[in-house]
Amino acid sequence: MKNKKPGLFFVLFGAGLLLSGQNLIDGVAALVGEHVILKSDVAQLVQMTAIEQRLDPRLDMDKLEKLQKQVLQSLINQKLILEIAEVESIEVEDREVDQAVEQYLAQSISQAGSEEQLEKILGKRVGEIRRMWWPDMRDQLIAERYQGRLFGGITITRDEVFVFYNNYKDSLGSVPTLYNTDHIFFKLRPGRESRRLAYSFIDSLKKRVLLGDSFSQLAEMFSQDPGSARNGGEMGFVTRGTFVPAFEQAAYALEPGKVSDIIETEFGYHIIEVLEAMGDKVNVRHILIAPKVSPADEDSLYAFALNIRDSTTTEDDFSRLAKKYSDDISTKDLGGRLGWVNPNQFPIEEIGQVLPTLKVGFPSPPVTTKDGFHLLLLLEVKEGGTPTLATHWSEIEGLALARKKSSHFNEWLKEASASIYVENFLIER
Repeated sequence: MKNKKPGLFFVLFGAGLLLSGQNLIDGVAALVGEHVILKSDVAQLVQMTAIEQRLDPRLDMDKLEKLQKQVLQSLINQKLILEIAEVESIEVEDREVDQAVEQYLAQSISQAGSEEQLEKILGKRVGEIRRMWWPDMRDQLIAERYQGRLFGGITITRDEVFVFYNNYKDSLGSVPTLYNTDHIFFKLRPGRESRRLAYSFIDSLKKRVLLGDSFSQLAEMFSQDPGSARNGGEMGFVTRGTFVPAFEQAAYALEPGKVSDIIETEFGYHIIEVLEAMGDKVNVRHILIAPKVSPADEDSLYAFALNIRDSTTTEDDFSRLAKKYSDDISTKDLGGRLGWVNPNQFPIEEIGQVLPTLKVGFPSPPVTTKDGFHLLLLLEVKEGGTPTLATHWSEIEGLALARKKSSHFNEWLKEASASIYVENFLIER
């Protein structure tokens, strides 16, 4: 992974300063019905959006201020949708939120250049970032689901596509070359020996705790959860649904002052101590020891991925093997289907770089990323350029449909805004 320009990202940490000089009431940026949008919410999203857009505030403060207004309006729109979605009992499952958070986190780490860079930008450890993003991601998914219900049935006719194209053909610009692609993802995991060593080490720490050594000091010295280690492993009061299931089950089963058995989660091995329980909330501390992926583990997984590649002779073979072996849960059941990919915008940089070099119908060698290895199968290439109805009908149809849905959405927003209390404290008065 190439390092992104670190100076740019460090300076973006000050994006929130755009808000500090405003006359805000108790840090509130806007009120939407029962929902409060804090200035910190706006600043955080401005930061992340600026990173995505490679926006350097030192060079274009006007653009950053415009971005702030756009971000706030987007949050207001989302809360308007939530107000009505809650009345109609629109819900999403926790696992859907977990998956979306992990995907967004992976994308954010890639854009920032590294996990450490992202932590410096946001001033929080990755574990804290996950917990911070979770409620917002849930709200976003609920809003998207309700929008799908509202506008998912909207269609567009051929005549409407022709009208759209004739009206906007001079402003459509150039479209990129797209690659219709399948993939199989093999996630790097610690092998048996790596897991044995990690288990043995945390077992030794548990024995030290039981013999009277300070849990807090051992957490500071050895825990591999950077978000809590500096606090002696303490995570503060949390409610049910915050932790992964195995961790949560153990935490809520413990009496205060007791130390758990060794708990295994997707992050590694934990020992947990409950400091205090208050209703449905618990304050816990833990020590995490994560098994390391060894060079031998990497070599073994690469060899396995290469063997899968060599056993693939047809598109059907590739799809069948993706369903059986891929660790990408979002595409696994689809036979590894990524669909049409713009390599310049794909969140995994290494895949974007490889796609233009592939031949249609030939599976790639394993592509190395920080998380593991990918096999790619290029199915079709659609050359870019100036779009016409003859060469890019589907893309133009999609743009026309998006504009139609946007028009309906704007009308819906006007009606919703008239029935729900909205106050924007960042509007210049």
